[in-house]
Amino acid sequence: MTRRISTLTLALLLTAAPASANVPGADAGNCATSLIGTPLAIPKFSPATQKLLDEDIAIAAAALRIAPEREDSHIWYGRRLDYAGRICDAVDAFSAGIKQFPESYKLYRFRARDLTRARRFEEALADYAKALELMGDTPDSFEPDGMPNPIGLTISTYRGNIVYYHAQTSFATGDYPTMVTGMAKSLELAADFARDDMRVPTAYWTYLAYRKMGQHDKARAAIDAIEPGLKLIENFTYYQAVQIMQGRLDPAAFKDSRDSTIKFAIAMERRFAGDETGAKALLTEIVRENPQGHWPSEAELAAPDRRGY
Repeated sequence: MTRRISTLTLALLLTAAPASANVPGADAGNCATSLIGTPLAIPKFSPATQKLLDEDIAIAAAALRIAPEREDSHIWYGRRLDYAGRICDAVDAFSAGIKQFPESYKLYRFRARDLTRARRFEEALADYAKALELMGDTPDSFEPDGMPNPIGLTISTYRGNIVYYHAQTSFATGDYPTMVTGMAKSLELAADFARDDMRVPTAYWTYLAYRKMGQHDKARAAIDAIEPGLKLIENFTYYQAVQIMQGRLDPAAFKDSRDSTIKFAIAMERRFAGDETGAKALLTEIVRENPQGHWPSEAELAAPDRRGY
């Protein structure tokens, strides 16, 4: 059944929204300018997609107004803002939730992801660490998908995502040893049916970490472990990117791609090969062609020699 919300209903939901629903997160992070000084903006979606995003935010805002005592109300309000590209607003929403639920590892996990996107890397890492601390020995569970994969199967867990994204964010601060250990741990936490899907992105980031540390043999071993013909559920672009790193796919075949994961892999291969001009040009292109930039590319352009260990 197709979901439809009338204009009147949507208007009523919006008026029921929390006071922070339409207030820009001016202090929530860097959502206006990239690390290289280029302007950032909320993405422009098709009218149909924007309508759905607005409806989802309105519904989540109304649910929060009606049931502010529920942790999930705060989580989904923040997540809906995130999906709409309102990153700093999402940070504010999760921060408000944490004030009410200071022991919520879930709220810390989601705020950390948006703090990374708001280029508040150290605070994001602290939130991930806090999420793990609060989670303690709580049994892991699958994290509900707000934007399901093509077969509607959730493949990631809370603990697995916290560890994975902490490791990924460590790329921004140049803490490459933490990236390596974190990626390995997140793979250990993957469900058996999702292991291949997690092997691919963890290999991608592990390779980059080892290359940045100059440990090229270990980097090669990390990606050579990924064999051709994997049957994946959702991490298809990461798989293509890894095969570019392996030399199995020709980067020239992706010259018209706008996928940041693939283009970042090509840019980094240029950098590792000593083609600084080509690497910087592609990294800059990635940042400029994405309304909200691309923080890994920005980190490479702003501080290519960063070290956090």
